Amino acid sequence: MLTALSDLPAGAIGFRASGRVSAEDDRKVLAPALEAALRKGKKLRFLYFAGPEFDGYESGRVWDDAVFGSRHFSDFEKLAFVSDKASYRRAVATLDGLMPTALKVFRTREIDKAKDWLAK
Repeated sequence: MLTALSDLPAGAIGFRASGRVSAEDDRKVLAPALEAALRKGKKLRFLYFAGPEFDGYESGRVWDDAVFGSRHFSDFEKLAFVSDKASYRRAVATLDGLMPTALKVFRTREIDKAKDWLAK
């Protein structure tokens, strides 16, 4: 499940992932919010929080992410990924340098740091 975060810096959007995140979560929650933010004409500053209650993704979702990401490859200004799960942190960190955006990985205890980084 994806839940919108409300306590973010002005101009930033973000989501908390919990349980198993599905392709339907992407279609009904994530994609509409990103599309609405993009209509404002600015690059996105985005926070993704995969906390301790996050159990991973349903099958097929990674492909949906790849398709969505390829359509919006240059629409992000900053991406902050917050998690303590080493496998997710490593996977996201490997994208650094492959995307035309600033990308930074934070631990859950550093969520306020992630928000501050997005604000600058």
